[in-house]
Amino acid sequence: MKRVVERLFVFAGILFLSLSPWLAADQTNAPASSSAWKNILQPDSQQPFGIEKRIPWTTSRIAGSPDPPLPYVVKRVFPKLKFKEPVDWANTPSIDRLFVAEQWGKIFSFKNEPYVEQPDLVIDLHKEIPASTQLYGMVFHPGFATNRFVYLCYVLKDGLPDGSRVSRFNLTQSDPPQIDSASEKIILTWLSGGHNGGCLKFGSDGFLYISTGDTASPDPPDPLNTGQDISDLLSSVLRIDVDHEENGKLYRVPADNPFVKTPGARPEVWAYGFRNPWRMSFDKQTGALWVADVGWELWEMVYRVERGGNYGWSIVEGPQSIKPNGKTGPSPILPPVVSHPHTEAASITGGGVYHGKRLRELDGAYIYGDWVTGKFWGLRHDGKQLTWRRELANSTMQVVCFGEDNAGELHAVDYGGGIFQLEPNPVPDNSSSFPRKLSQTGLFASTADHAPAPGVLPFSVNAELWNDGAAAERLAAFPDTAGTYKGKDLWGSVKWIFPSNAVLAKTLSLEMEEGKPQSRRRVETQILHFDGVNWHGYAYQWNADQTDATLVDSAGTNRAYQIADAQAPGGHRGQTWHFHSRAECLRCHNPWAGPPLAFNFPELNKDHRYSSAVGGEVNSRNDNQIRTLSHIGMLDKSLFDEPALKLADPRAANADLQERARSWLHVNCAHCHRFGAGGSVAAFFNYDQKLEESRTVNFAPSQGMFGISGAHVITPGDPLRSVLYYRISSLGPARMPRIGSRRVSEAGLDLIYDWIKQMPKGTATNETDEAAAGKIEEANRNLLSELCGGKISSPKDRAELIDRLLSSTMGALALLHEVNVKSLSPVLQAKVIERGASHANTLVRDLFERFVPEERRVKRLGPDIKPDEILALKGDAARGEKVFFTEGGVQCFQCHRVRDHGRDFGPDLSRIGQKYTRVQLLDSILNPSKTIEPAFATYQVETKDDLSYSGLVVRKTADEVVLKDANLNEIHLKLGNVKTLAASKMSAMPEGLLQSVTAQEAADLIEFLSSLR
Repeated sequence: MKRVVERLFVFAGILFLSLSPWLAADQTNAPASSSAWKNILQPDSQQPFGIEKRIPWTTSRIAGSPDPPLPYVVKRVFPKLKFKEPVDWANTPSIDRLFVAEQWGKIFSFKNEPYVEQPDLVIDLHKEIPASTQLYGMVFHPGFATNRFVYLCYVLKDGLPDGSRVSRFNLTQSDPPQIDSASEKIILTWLSGGHNGGCLKFGSDGFLYISTGDTASPDPPDPLNTGQDISDLLSSVLRIDVDHEENGKLYRVPADNPFVKTPGARPEVWAYGFRNPWRMSFDKQTGALWVADVGWELWEMVYRVERGGNYGWSIVEGPQSIKPNGKTGPSPILPPVVSHPHTEAASITGGGVYHGKRLRELDGAYIYGDWVTGKFWGLRHDGKQLTWRRELANSTMQVVCFGEDNAGELHAVDYGGGIFQLEPNPVPDNSSSFPRKLSQTGLFASTADHAPAPGVLPFSVNAELWNDGAAAERLAAFPDTAGTYKGKDLWGSVKWIFPSNAVLAKTLSLEMEEGKPQSRRRVETQILHFDGVNWHGYAYQWNADQTDATLVDSAGTNRAYQIADAQAPGGHRGQTWHFHSRAECLRCHNPWAGPPLAFNFPELNKDHRYSSAVGGEVNSRNDNQIRTLSHIGMLDKSLFDEPALKLADPRAANADLQERARSWLHVNCAHCHRFGAGGSVAAFFNYDQKLEESRTVNFAPSQGMFGISGAHVITPGDPLRSVLYYRISSLGPARMPRIGSRRVSEAGLDLIYDWIKQMPKGTATNETDEAAAGKIEEANRNLLSELCGGKISSPKDRAELIDRLLSSTMGALALLHEVNVKSLSPVLQAKVIERGASHANTLVRDLFERFVPEERRVKRLGPDIKPDEILALKGDAARGEKVFFTEGGVQCFQCHRVRDHGRDFGPDLSRIGQKYTRVQLLDSILNPSKTIEPAFATYQVETKDDLSYSGLVVRKTADEVVLKDANLNEIHLKLGNVKTLAASKMSAMPEGLLQSVTAQEAADLIEFLSSLR
């Protein structure tokens, strides 16, 4: 399991979430020392400031939340006790005391009395065992009353093969009791590192369960590839019998452990596939084992652990693919009961199932929390499915562990040292007082004129986010004359500390006539509100009269606009504006991005024209924003100890190309694609990241190559082989950025193309791929030259050349670039768009979809498929046959044969309509692993020389096993060299086949399959 201190380091770059005075550093008036800042601040200059004197903002009405209060709050218990960085809690019915273990080795006990004065030392482990560095877990033996056994998990230094230990000790009969260090018996050891595990629990079966992590630091993910490897003890829940010895060990492996008979497996493994399991517990009534697993970049998971279960790491992180091409373990990957996105949780802490008497309404609920956000949740599960879940409380706690007292009451322990319990929330529901109209926020003197209230300051940015063509106006409003300063957290990391109820606002306006700024109408005002702990995002939708805007529901909404556009068919185009949900707001405005995305030094470091109305001066004037904001106290001088970075304007043609491209990527991509911020791909686009360390240049894409031969995230000198360029060009499932825009930025495309194109080409990372890609590119260049040379007059010949180029993703990208830079004749461009937008291969069609009027675009099913809606449509078998056999679509023909056409890998479907109904056919496509015919089960084979193979078993003799892989190759393996041969519970048919087709195409496919009789 990851060390607690490393749990902190993961978030060393995030915005510190608590403003408690005891956590903040003293504000300082020390002058900025760097020459760069002196040049910006110009303390000795006589130049006037943009604002000479700040006017207090006193009209704020933005406080609280539009949502009802949560049902519970946390209340400190045992208020006179304070521990130093506690990590675990233990109790035993045999002693009327509670035990708390601290990270650095001390264990204390105290009487379960509300006003107990102080705890008693049980052991100072580091003093008694100097080689120990950190303590993780503690548990009492079920038979403690007679044997006095207590088990501890502690760690020596990192990197030792036996550096993580589970040891048994004796607890003395004295009052208060103490642990006898001389009684130590080392039970089990494993590799020490980052995520060491170390939670200890006894099940109702009397066996000891032990959690272990992947021993890695936060990044890169699972470098030892141990998550799916059961030949070691890592990334697992172990189960051992500590009441019996066997084979010279102080424990025995229970005979019913799932991998006892699996060759090469550690028999102690009960379940596996965990990254960083931080606290587990058993439901005392049902025996269910609950484990919370700290995620990597995107998700936090809660699992109800089964015997032999595989929980996915590092093939997946909850629902997110991480290493799709990695080798999986011997059992199928099981989904989490709950996955929390990093907008609401960032380091999950497992709790327990409540069976106490204080909060009877929570009986049977599994209660857990989050170490970073301080949130608490509850859920119920009937053994088959989740039946109830909700957020219970929000706090400033760093929830490090939970524990019960002897009465079954649940306690939560704060890493800051206190012990807490949930209690009903006494705060009345004041959500109705949150402003539902923009005019009620206090931000504007005149909402209709978009005139800010006194004390509300407009500001501008260096690099504008692409907002689907909308123009942005920004405001900053801090209560009274409060400012932002730099404070220290417990671990010495300095953060920007914003005042409670600070507000940042952005109003977005669309041109109703393309190219005419005077036609702009306000569409949305987005508000970021800091409640003293967290930032929250709200959207207000402007009315048709442009006099006010209304708060959008928490789920978000859409609104269609008609834009006059001379380039569009009929002179008009539709544009659907998406008002983001509050959860979507926080996907970008996450704490890992540092200070709010626009209100930070790289964006603010520019001149701004200050209106006379802002500060009361007679004339408008220009000044560097940071200089002015510092002068009036909105930016404290304590902030100026970091680099004076400045983003470039991506639109400024006279600026450095690399600076412009890096700035574009920073504002459009880096809110997710930076360390820890939730991008499922470990590619870092933040401006201050060295490009050679960004994991983009010559890095193979981990989430798909989109048919591009020899692709990299960025292939220097070759944008057509750069997945980054494909993603920002597409409107399909590959679209990036996924949140924040729904239209392609043509200027952004050209900028990134030119930037990649001018990069020096490096040494080939794969000569075979390089040669294949080179041949394709040469052929495409020749085709383009022939097409654009003006010598082909026949429409049929032109169409043939276009189709040849569109037959590959690289050729389609090459054509698309010519369209982007408008190098084709109008007639030729129209034909390219027509054929590209109607192409059968979705990878190609997605690139040209932006040229199709919105109302005529393909409405794909996407991930949220409703079977009843598909089945309600009348299908056409002839069209369905085309769907079946089309390259780039669902591609059924790649594995199945129908009437002697297709490939012979999966079942022959020539008579499938006789066997299944339409309902069953659709279900088999949507849930391919639900029922697998034995003859078509995929087998995983591992040989003794550590090679692995996958395929269908063609035959098995006394000497060999023969597999058929997906390329229809036969693989002959000598049985004497086979280490494991196991059937997968996952179908060879992939999930999500219908996501990229329309509902009608899915209905047609089902009709075609149903007609096969």
